[in-house]
Amino acid sequence: MKFFVDVTDAGVRAVQFAAKSRKRPARFYCGDVGRRWRATVQEELRAYFSGRLRSFSVPCDLGTLPFFTRKVLRVTARIPYGEVRSYQWIADRLGKPKATRAVGNALARNPIPFVIPCHRVIRSDGSLGGFALGLDWKKKLLALEKSYR
Repeated sequence: MKFFVDVTDAGVRAVQFAAKSRKRPARFYCGDVGRRWRATVQEELRAYFSGRLRSFSVPCDLGTLPFFTRKVLRVTARIPYGEVRSYQWIADRLGKPKATRAVGNALARNPIPFVIPCHRVIRSDGSLGGFALGLDWKKKLLALEKSYR
């Protein structure tokens, strides 16, 4: 699997499948630290997909995202490997229990899938809900983590 990874010195800004994007995204390297984050996240993605990594160490640069989206992604990043949480659970953690649709919309725009595990978010009734990369990918990722049956 090949990925395009955009980074700043603050961390990873975006991860995209090579096959999903015919055009490479702009690069945001700011120096040696940015290059190091890029190499680290690529190594960690390979380890994750081979079942050898349960949590990512690279920081995420969410600075250009809207405030609410940043909050949603920070809560989502804390969902443990092999576990799932609901959109409602995230909305409750944000103190906005009626914002489940807004949570889903924010997750649909997650620029750093896998690292921020939006695939671990399901509907309250236990069904999968949506996933920007498609439900087949969501099922594969949850199966990799053995968290969805």
